[in-house]
Amino acid sequence: MLAGRFCCILHSLLRSDSRRQRNSPTFQTVGANVSKLPLGVLSGFKKSVGALPYNQRSPARRRIYGHRKLPARAGICHYHPTATLTSDTATHLRLAHLLAGDLAFQSPVREAHPLYALHPFAARFPHGLADHFISGLTQPGGTVLDPMCGSGITLLEGWLAGRSVVGVDLDPLARRQSAARTTVLDPHAVRDAGHATIRRAADLYAGIGDPADPLAAVRDGMDAATQQFLDYWFFPETQQELAALILAIRAEPDADLRNLLEVIFSSTIVTKSGGVSRARDLAHTRPHRVADKTPRRPIRVFANLVGRAADAYTAINPDMVGESRIVAGDARVLPLPDDSVNLIVTSPPYANALDYMRAHKFSLAWLGDPIPSLTDLRAQYIGSESAGNRARQYVPAELPAPVQTVVDQLAIKDAPKSRVLRRYFVDMQAAIGEMARVLRPGAAAVIVVGPSVMRGIMIPTHQCLAAIAAAVGLDVVAVAPRNLDRDRRMMPARRGNQAETASGIELRQYTEYVIGAVKL
Repeated sequence: MLAGRFCCILHSLLRSDSRRQRNSPTFQTVGANVSKLPLGVLSGFKKSVGALPYNQRSPARRRIYGHRKLPARAGICHYHPTATLTSDTATHLRLAHLLAGDLAFQSPVREAHPLYALHPFAARFPHGLADHFISGLTQPGGTVLDPMCGSGITLLEGWLAGRSVVGVDLDPLARRQSAARTTVLDPHAVRDAGHATIRRAADLYAGIGDPADPLAAVRDGMDAATQQFLDYWFFPETQQELAALILAIRAEPDADLRNLLEVIFSSTIVTKSGGVSRARDLAHTRPHRVADKTPRRPIRVFANLVGRAADAYTAINPDMVGESRIVAGDARVLPLPDDSVNLIVTSPPYANALDYMRAHKFSLAWLGDPIPSLTDLRAQYIGSESAGNRARQYVPAELPAPVQTVVDQLAIKDAPKSRVLRRYFVDMQAAIGEMARVLRPGAAAVIVVGPSVMRGIMIPTHQCLAAIAAAVGLDVVAVAPRNLDRDRRMMPARRGNQAETASGIELRQYTEYVIGAVKL
């Protein structure tokens, strides 16, 4: 009875949808309104046998819904006498239902875990969005991948829900944050390690202990570019305290605790405005030096953050979390085997990428990464427009026709910028191809991205990535809009005339899109 009722509802939805879909844009999906069915109906249908909708009139397309998008005019919905619901069809139905929900999450079902606030990160999507798809599309023990893991929010949500999570990123600070957010640590051990670090740092800063000059010890071996960078952005007195903290952190013997202490150290620097450097807007990835800024005292700030971190780890149940693996790697060449992942949830860079390294290098330089090396690494990021990126080899990959059309339209107005855009889409084609490779058959990929404005031309990044996903063999279920609250989104601050003449990032941040696709 349940399956038969579902079959009728599905048919009516497809029939009512077909008139609208006939003249709709290329990237709309026939049958997407099936997602309005209650999740309980989908769950019940998953367990049914021998009552599946299929297209009886077209022998060439006699496939159950989910394998092929069947326009209603091509046939009607029938009971299938023998078929069972395959994994990719079940995923199609659940994914369509999830994409039809409220994706803004301005009033989340539950509050974010305290580890969410461990370190600032620009343009971080809400925890509720990741949890929405992880809980709806996977079971405990399943593997969830974020191939561009950033701050690790997808990983945190999957880990807390008992999934095995895998995060991949080129950015050293992103990997540190992701690891800290998905590691079980004893709150008492965190507090003890933090207090020991503070005591060591205070002694070193006061000239007690070895080395007598902490700053000289830290700067020893630094290249000239890194030293000049630190001198430009940090007052001498601040450098003394930061050097004492770094040496004290290095003395922590436990690798997981030391990683957490490094993340806390970084969060004293990379903040919205009140950090210990001479910069403002670091958390927005738009640093500018302020001559009259009075930086906060690093050791004092660090001590406050240690207490908050220790409290955050009290909210973890070690018996409920999953496994976590954070990998230094490139989304375009994933270090994972074929057919090994149950779900991908990720937010790749937009066509006009936020320059995360512009902010992250402020702490990474203290943590031992030379500025020239970070500059070279920055040039390898997807969507990077840095000077070093211009030296990368041009890859003559073939893009889907709708994507190439977008690139060609930009080339009419700005040929160099169109080459940057083409490079971005070529990179994303490689990344989405890798997602398709590592997904198990019947598993879903959820990609959150938004449009951009380049030279006054709107770039429909979401539509282009949907076309790329289809080209690499994924079945795109739907592209769903997600409205953003500008006041809650940590995006670059507007200054001066920029508040009145918005462009680029400003013009794209009110709506982004969630692409849902399934590997057949």
